[in-house]
Amino acid sequence: MAVNPYWVSVIQNEEETFLTDQFPLRLIEVRSPLGNTKDNSTSFVGQDGEIVYPPTYEAFSLEMDFRFKTVDNYDYHLLVGELKSLLCQEAPYFVRHEKLPARKYAVDRCEIDLTRKSANLADLTLTFHCFKGVSESLYTSTTAFTYDEEAWGVGLNIPEGEDIQYVFEGEAIFNVYNPSDMRINPRFHPLSIALTCDSVAGENVRIYNRTNGTLFELKKQIVKADVLLLDGVYPYLNDARCGIDTNHGLITLERGWNRVQIINATNTTIAFDFPFYYR
Repeated sequence: MAVNPYWVSVIQNEEETFLTDQFPLRLIEVRSPLGNTKDNSTSFVGQDGEIVYPPTYEAFSLEMDFRFKTVDNYDYHLLVGELKSLLCQEAPYFVRHEKLPARKYAVDRCEIDLTRKSANLADLTLTFHCFKGVSESLYTSTTAFTYDEEAWGVGLNIPEGEDIQYVFEGEAIFNVYNPSDMRINPRFHPLSIALTCDSVAGENVRIYNRTNGTLFELKKQIVKADVLLLDGVYPYLNDARCGIDTNHGLITLERGWNRVQIINATNTTIAFDFPFYYR
């Protein structure tokens, strides 16, 4: 946990480094665009108006202003080099900040701008390129909901006073809540659904989202000891690909509540694991 109350951190290889503790940085301001929508509309000669497609969002810049004050001129140059080494990486990493502590931003590069004020003092701006065009929750849905400020704090669209669950035992019909600003589509977003159950004799197990009509069907009998995993677009039965034995369907989750049903199964346990995404 950060010592500095106005903190910024980076997460690289699952290790979190608090910039505002490791370097003599005082956070002044955080800026991100209010909208970064792509224009997906199309018009044709001889046709009125436009054809409108669902919106998509551009990558954006997350800018952070700091006051950078070192002990002396030599310390200044040494720490600038260490900061560059930490932030200018080949592999993407995540950035977090104190203003929205329960979110993180996937970045693939960082620009460092220094305006020297004196031998040991500068105004510093870090500009992170958020290539996904969205931020995401710090943890995924199967993390216990403790409502502490770093796990499930404010700014995640989680309804207060609601019973939010992502693991269901012995329930044929239940509600799954997606607090994201968008539909969760396993073609584009991480979504894992794990199911154990006993098939009803002679019937195919189905997972059906009644809210949007998406349906997955396994055309094979299973018992409780088997594990069916829908990992993104790929289904697995006991760690082996089983797409040939399915209807090739995908379950998507709409924004807000989704009414999900397990059909032709008893003794069920199902878990939905996914991060939440925000514009």
